[in-house]
Amino acid sequence: MQTDWQPLIGSSFVSFLLSFMLMKAWLPFAPKRPGELLLEVRLTWMQRLMVHRTQGIILLLYIVLGSLPGTEDQWFLPGTQPAGVAALVAILMLPLRYVFTTNGVAINNGTTWGWKSFRRYDIRQGKAPLGRTEFGATSTINLVGRPLAKGTAPGRTLYVPGTSTTDVARILRKCV
Repeated sequence: MQTDWQPLIGSSFVSFLLSFMLMKAWLPFAPKRPGELLLEVRLTWMQRLMVHRTQGIILLLYIVLGSLPGTEDQWFLPGTQPAGVAALVAILMLPLRYVFTTNGVAINNGTTWGWKSFRRYDIRQGKAPLGRTEFGATSTINLVGRPLAKGTAPGRTLYVPGTSTTDVARILRKCV
């Protein structure tokens, strides 16, 4: 039996996932980034997809499950599915860049992750998908967190275009 609040909760969940993705890509009221600029790395559509993949997969799976025959009117308010997919595509089209400063690294104008919270880094060189060079290779950089009194500082994963890997590695050697 359906109640009146179930579609509202489903549509709110979709908007929550979209707003979480948008906060990664664009944070308009973020404080001024500390430190001097060392490097800016612009991400291609493949790296943007990697940055947003977890929320994107959850969003698409939820929309597909809620759109199955017999459930389409129970999970969402009318128009949520096409609006959610359109917003997902729009967020993936927003330009992303990693900004490396003397104090840390950040995505666009978001919060800076300080160098002191990382103890080492691992770089995995990527290959172009399906061997096609126009897609470009994506290198995965894992920044491993430093041990703290209670647990470990969270690590971060950066997805960097293969053409910028040497510049990023040079900065990481100096800062981490």
